[in-house]
Amino acid sequence: MQLREIEVGLEAYECPKSGGLWIPLQSYLAWKERQPQATVAPVESCAPVLQDDSRQRALVCPESGRLLLRYRVGHGLQFHLDRSPATGGVWLDKGEWEALKSKGLHVALHLIFSAAYQRQLRTSEYVQRLTETFRDRIGAADFSKVAEFAAWLVGHPKRRDICCYLLDRPNDSSRVYNTSYCR
Repeated sequence: MQLREIEVGLEAYECPKSGGLWIPLQSYLAWKERQPQATVAPVESCAPVLQDDSRQRALVCPESGRLLLRYRVGHGLQFHLDRSPATGGVWLDKGEWEALKSKGLHVALHLIFSAAYQRQLRTSEYVQRLTETFRDRIGAADFSKVAEFAAWLVGHPKRRDICCYLLDRPNDSSRVYNTSYCR
């Protein structure tokens, strides 16, 4: 591995064979301290930048010899970051630093490993899958009406009463209470 500067004041070790980078935690933290304060935008879905690497084998920390832990990045980036549980150093495959920079995540790299960030990512992906599932089940035209109604309902002060009415109202054709809400 060869030491090189990947940003002004940020040194990392580059693998001459793969082009991957090992960023020691202390090197990153010292560099980050000198950067302007950055905030990470909410997780959003975007077109992927790099190839999905979810089937890649586990990597070994070059400092401690322990297996690296994998963390999803989100923000439309389909790759994972590998971090040492022992040293806090991070392994980036070739091109991943540039992809992180394109989303402004390079100055908030440490946040990607937090439970809060990973939870926000899972929640965002769940909402996206839920929306896609019901758009397919309901149909695009009707789904847009349902989404518009849902947006109105969220802010309504009587939303609980409205939901109860919708679920408990008699079926118009038989005048019997409808108990098959989700077929």
